[in-house]
Amino acid sequence: MLLPREAGPRLHDQITGLCAAAGFTPWVAQRAVEWQTVCALVETGLGVSLAPASIRRIRLKGVAFRTVEPNARTRVAVGWRKDDPSPLVAHLLATVSRNPDSAR
Repeated sequence: MLLPREAGPRLHDQITGLCAAAGFTPWVAQRAVEWQTVCALVETGLGVSLAPASIRRIRLKGVAFRTVEPNARTRVAVGWRKDDPSPLVAHLLATVSRNPDSAR
C-alpha cells in the first residue's frame, strides 16, 4: 500500500529509495491518495506499507507500527495565510523558527 507518486513525489521517492537501499523493489498492490486510506487498506489485510512516523497517530484496530529506519528524515513545509493575525499562527511560526533545520 502506498500513495501514488503524483500525490507526493519526494516522499514516494524517499520510501522507494529506502526499499532499494534495503535490496528490494516494493510491489504495490493498491494505491491511495490519503494515508488514512492506506492504513485502512492495511487494516483489511491487503498488505503492508512504509509510511512517515506521523501516521502512527492514526489509530486503527489491528494495525501495528514499527520503526524500520530510525535515521530516515523528510522535510515538512508550513503554510499559512499571509498577514494572519491569529495568535495560534504566531505561536506555530515561533515554534518552527526555533528549529535550526527550519527555513522560511
